[in-house]
Formats: sequence, C-alpha cells, structure tokens
Amino acid sequence: MRYSFLPKTSKGKWSVSLFITFFILSLVGTFISSYLGNTIEYPNPINSPLLGTVIYLRFLAAITTSLMGLIAIKKDHERSISVYLSVPLGILFFAVIVIFLIANLIGPPN
Repeated sequence: MRYSFLPKTSKGKWSVSLFITFFILSLVGTFISSYLGNTIEYPNPINSPLLGTVIYLRFLAAITTSLMGLIAIKKDHERSISVYLSVPLGILFFAVIVIFLIANLIGPPN
C-alpha cells in the first residue's frame, strides 16, 4: 500500500479543494469580522448578511470535505495523506453543529 500527499481520485481532489476553500473562507470571515469591529454578537444572514453567509458556507465546506473524503477513502480506495487530514475537520464541525442544536433545544441554565 502506497501513500501520497496529493489525492489521485476525483473525489479526493474535491475533498482537498473544499478543505482549501474552508481555510480561505475562514480568512475571509476573520477579515470581515475585524472590519465590522466584532460588534455582532450572533452573526447570521439576517443581522450581518455577508459575515453570516461566509460562516455558514465555511461550516458547509468543512462538512462536505469530510463526506467527500470518506467517500473517496471507502469507495475509490484513496490513500493520500491530505484526504486523511481533511476528514476529521468535517466530523468536528458536524459534532459542533449537533452540540449547538442540542444546547439551543435545552436552553440556558436557570
């Protein structure tokens, strides 16, 4: 079994491309947030359309990165280190979204 750094399959390339997109969106979100002066408590597309959209696209890119990486590993037998590194990122972001949803359902402590 031979490992490479860059992926060979199309799904693996998608995974790595979305991983790079995640980092670019993170930088863009940081610049937008510093430009706005970090005055927005909960950025969403209603009270901050640009920042909220960038944040949600970042979450979507991270989760899609993980899904494409898992498909590339399982179905296409991708053996690249970059795909293996991108999979835990999406799983982490998916777990964070689930935790936020549960916390929102439970509500703040009294």
